[in-house]
Amino acid sequence: MKALSNMSRLQVSSDYLLLLIKVYEAKGKEFYYDDLFQRDKDIFKNKVIETNAFYLGKILKFDFTEPRLKHLSRKKLVPKNKQEALFLNIKKALHNIQNYPKEFEVLANEFDDLAKLLGKDVESAKFKTIDQKKDGTLFSNGNKINGRNELEELVKLYLKQEKTKQYELIQLIANFYVDYIHLEPFTLYNDIISYIILYAFLVKDFAVFKYVSFFESFYNVFDSYIQALNQANYYYSTGYPNVDLLQRLIVDILWSSYEKMNDFVRSYSFEKKLNKGDSIESTIRNGKEIFTKEDIRLAHPTVAKITIDRTLKRLKDEGLIQPLGKGRSSKWQRIDERKRRGGQQLDIFYFTEDV
Repeated sequence: MKALSNMSRLQVSSDYLLLLIKVYEAKGKEFYYDDLFQRDKDIFKNKVIETNAFYLGKILKFDFTEPRLKHLSRKKLVPKNKQEALFLNIKKALHNIQNYPKEFEVLANEFDDLAKLLGKDVESAKFKTIDQKKDGTLFSNGNKINGRNELEELVKLYLKQEKTKQYELIQLIANFYVDYIHLEPFTLYNDIISYIILYAFLVKDFAVFKYVSFFESFYNVFDSYIQALNQANYYYSTGYPNVDLLQRLIVDILWSSYEKMNDFVRSYSFEKKLNKGDSIESTIRNGKEIFTKEDIRLAHPTVAKITIDRTLKRLKDEGLIQPLGKGRSSKWQRIDERKRRGGQQLDIFYFTEDV
């Protein structure tokens, strides 16, 4: 617990502070998001759960193909093996957090319940018990270090530091996280638990993650995360772990998520004023020449699958697009305007009218 117990060591750089201010200014707009997306909140919730599950699965490098990972992320399936059962348990945990973000509490029981959920129908995780001599050496008869007791002490320290109101929330979360990583209180799933708990901390207080995937951003900066963790680990034994990189990484993810949210708000507000089919058509006309149905789904996450299918069929009948192949992986191609006119090219300066 060397990170949380030495919070007074923290110093904040000016560029970090400026970025933090921008994040909290963006956080102040969250009530507007909830009001704007009220009609489609369940669609957003399900989309974020799917995306979070998919990218966390990629981080954990499960032993099944990416298409299978996508399928498990989107559908309710019966697992074929223990790896798939574990992934579906992870998806269930993300589902619970997404449905009840404010219900998460920093308690040892929350961690224990998560460990039990992950181990359901797979392999149970328990709190570690390690023998320790009085001189501190391990693996001998003597005092026992119990994972639950250690975790309860860490939680108690976090809550104590939180009550002082002296430390910013992301600083607290980052320091707690580094201590938890070193604690490894369970016999299994410590890494998975740490990722999910980090997400639970953030989505509870930053509602942007109700609409934007945290784990997609986390996956994209995962190499930087490993570097940040290595930096904290390097100084951990001194009692003064350096969590600067980890804090900055979390704030960067938050800021990029708010920027993504702002871009989406603009397109969503515009789309609300249009017929959804017309909006899809506009995307196709102004987008890539060759595209997939998934591209359309990502561009219009609140539009029902049947609406996308109907629009694609209409545009095909109108000669705007043509299918390339068949099946789930098939693609579509936008047909050039001149080809739809039978290959004729009109030169607007060829004909002259009296004006």
